[in-house]
Order: sequence, then structure tokens, then C-alpha cells
Amino acid sequence: MNRSVLRFPAVFAVVCMFPQFSAAQEQLGMRLERYAGIYSAALNPANTAFNPNNWEVSLFSADVFAENAYLYLQNTSLQNALRHSDRIIAVTDTTAENPPASDAIFQNYFDAKSRMRAVAQARVAGPSFSFRFGENNVIGLVTAFRTGISSYKIPSVLAYRTISDVPVNTTINIPRTGVQLMAWSEIGLHYSHRNTDADIYTAFGITPRLLLGFESAFTRAQSAFDYTQRPGDTVAFGSARWDYALTTGNLTDNTDSVRLRVQGTGFGIDLGFVWAEPDEEGDSDEDYRWKLGVSLLDLGFIRYGKSAERHHIEFDTTVTVSDADFPPRTDPHDLITDASQAFLGDPATSLQARAFSMGLPTALSVQLDAKLAPHLYAAAVAVQRIPLLKYSLQRPSTVAIVPRYEHRWLSLSLPVVLNDWRSLRMGLAARLGVLYLGTDNLGSFFKKEKLTGADVYIGLKINGFSLGAWRNDGGGKSRSGRQKRNKIKCYDF
Repeated sequence: MNRSVLRFPAVFAVVCMFPQFSAAQEQLGMRLERYAGIYSAALNPANTAFNPNNWEVSLFSADVFAENAYLYLQNTSLQNALRHSDRIIAVTDTTAENPPASDAIFQNYFDAKSRMRAVAQARVAGPSFSFRFGENNVIGLVTAFRTGISSYKIPSVLAYRTISDVPVNTTINIPRTGVQLMAWSEIGLHYSHRNTDADIYTAFGITPRLLLGFESAFTRAQSAFDYTQRPGDTVAFGSARWDYALTTGNLTDNTDSVRLRVQGTGFGIDLGFVWAEPDEEGDSDEDYRWKLGVSLLDLGFIRYGKSAERHHIEFDTTVTVSDADFPPRTDPHDLITDASQAFLGDPATSLQARAFSMGLPTALSVQLDAKLAPHLYAAAVAVQRIPLLKYSLQRPSTVAIVPRYEHRWLSLSLPVVLNDWRSLRMGLAARLGVLYLGTDNLGSFFKKEKLTGADVYIGLKINGFSLGAWRNDGGGKSRSGRQKRNKIKCYDF
């Protein structure tokens, strides 16, 4: 084990930093329009009540989002960085004696003038569907595999250029900070109901989900602590309180036994309400002049009780450790007992429990959608993260304006998105028949001076057509007294 293992703050900083674009924002281009259907339930479960389709089946969807304020790639685009990842080299590794290749992609670091953070999330959704019964009820099924990693309020002292160049025998104080990560799958039922008995339509929706946790971990410095690099392979820590937990089912030196395994279970729920003024001149009974929605997203947690450990290390004196305290190991779990021995004098003392909980990336969202002209809409969206548990994944807080053109078999959206009140992005999304494609960070696909993240999403679903639903064949009225309108028919080429 080399000396870098003892540089705890540096190791922590690298963990907080998202690995270079290997991994949600809200994927607004496929969540807001009326025809988004079951996709729109991820932003507000009540939205499906305004889907003009009688039924739909999503075959597949995937989205991935990453953004950080810790490092960036210089003068490159997302696709170029992914295609030539072997050319990425840290600027700190280049010298006059070791010059970079002419086609190198430079990895550089922010100077921590502003608060640093790193967040990434990915979702792969399997088969899902929604089906309208009666005039105003929608039921559905959702399935997904999700991952996330988040770290907010990373202290400036952990900036790479600062922490990697601390002079020997100089003590620095590390403020409290932490990082969380989790991978899980979910399967849930969906229901929404619309009330059309008044001039202003109302709707509510709910999506309860069973959660199966695969992997999870968190680490947090509960208070500030001192860090001093001593001569040689020695580091001194002062007055620390560290909590950390992790699943251990795949902590083994036998790579053949590493697999995706359920190590925890939990429950999550999305709730939403919508108010809308119907549009008498619209193309269906689900059209509106404006629609206001409020939703609570990802309320829930996963309890890991199989192959899980929660640890606590606390001391109020100065503790000095060296490389000798962390000998080379083939089993990663041995590092945990080494840490307990080094800081507490006993390999088992740090273990507090064989279970822990991790909260979902809970958020409160408000959406306002207005019809500007036939087929032209503009939406405003706000998503504010509200972590409910002490240890929870955190999603970006988002404010966005999304103008769009919307037709039965075609739509085009131009999201303008502000993440965490500091990262302004423009996106582009389209629906072409059964296919959704989009990004809320269009700039990442072009050469940028500082590439700090990426966002992309795709969806494939079969939009429903009439299955014996009522039609406007005789000029009849709907329950609300409004003229009945035709439902969506099959594709007409």
C-alpha cells in the first residue's frame, strides 16, 4: 500500500468527484408534454390523467446525468472524451520531462472559489405501461434500475490543488462533509384520477414502489478534524468523528463471486396533484389552457440488513498512523478492520450495527404549463431537493423554462435549465412517433473549454390508439358537458 492511502482527505476528495462521465436531472424533454404518459409520472404522477392516449406501453427508457464542480476536461466534447478515454491525462501529471501527447485530453481541477459538489444519477427503466379505464382513471406499472452518487458542500480545503500540496508538518482543518451512493431496482403500481365536474379540472396521482437494494455506502465526517502530513509515511489526525456504512456482499478477493445481489429492501412513493383549465378548442378532452402541478418525488428509503455494516470512529486526541498500519490486502473488508485497529486500537470496535438505512433522493416539485397557441406550449419547472433522512442520496435542485411544439406523433422541446442555482444549460429533445431522444445539456456534445458533466435520455414506447373508447361520432357530450373529442387513432402513414 502506498503513501496515498494515508492521505485520507485526498482519497475522500477523489471519491466525492464523479468518475469521468461513466454515469438525474429531470429529463424534462420527455416528462412535460401531454403525450409523455407514463414517462411524465416521474415528475408528477397526476400528469397521466391528462394523457390523450387510452393506453401505452414503454418498452425501454434510459437516462443518465452527471455534473460536478470539482474537475473538468479541457477543450473537448462528451463523445470525444468517451471515444478517446485512453487519452485523458491529468494536467498535474505533465512536466517538461514528461510532456503530454499532442492529442491528449487534459483533466483539470477547479480552484474552489465556490462551493464544490458532485452528483450523478442513472435510470434504466424496463417494461412499463398505463391504461385508461372509464373517462378519468389511469392505472399503470413502472419498473426501473437506478443508481446515484452525491456529495454537496465539499469544503474548499479538499480541492485537489490544495489537498495534494499540503506542506509537511502543516495542520489543516477539514470541515464536516460526506458522500452517499446507492444502486437499486424498483417495481411499482401507478394510479391517477381526474375530476371534470367543475370549470377547473383537478387530478391526483400516486405511484407506490417496492425497492430492492443492491449496493449502498455512505461516509461522513460528523465534525471538523485536523489533518497533518508528517515526514515519511505518517499522518496525524486530531479530534475526529467519522461515520461510514457499506454493503459487504461483494467485498471479497474472489472476483468470480461478485454479482448483483439483493442486500436490502424498502419502500418509495411519488405523490402529485394537478389543477388545469380545459381548452374547449383543443384537440382532445385532455387539452388545457394551463396546468399547475405540485408533486413529492422519491419519498422513501431502503433498509440494508443483509451483508451490511455501519461503523463509527471517534477520538478526541491526536492519532498518528502510518503505512505499517495498512498492510497490503487482497480482501477489501480487511481494510475496515485495519482502520478500526489503527484509530481505535481494536479491529472490531468501530462496528456499530449490521444494518443501516439510505434515503431516496427526495424532492418537492412545482410545474406550470401553459398553451400559447395551437401546438405551442411553455412550461416552468422547479425541483427542490429535501433529504429526509440523515443519510440520503441528493438530487440537483433544478429550475427550468421549457418551450415546446407538440403534436400527436411529433414534439420538439428546448429546455433551458439552471442546476443548483449555478450551472445554466440549454437542451434539445424530440419525440418522433414512438421514439424519444434528448439532452438537457446540449453543450456537452460540442467542444467546450470546461466539460463538467453530461445529460442524455432515450425512450421507446408504443402509443395507444382507440380500443372501443367513446368517440365524437354523434356530437355527444362528456360527463362535464364538454363536447366529446376523438381519441388517438392508429398511425396513419
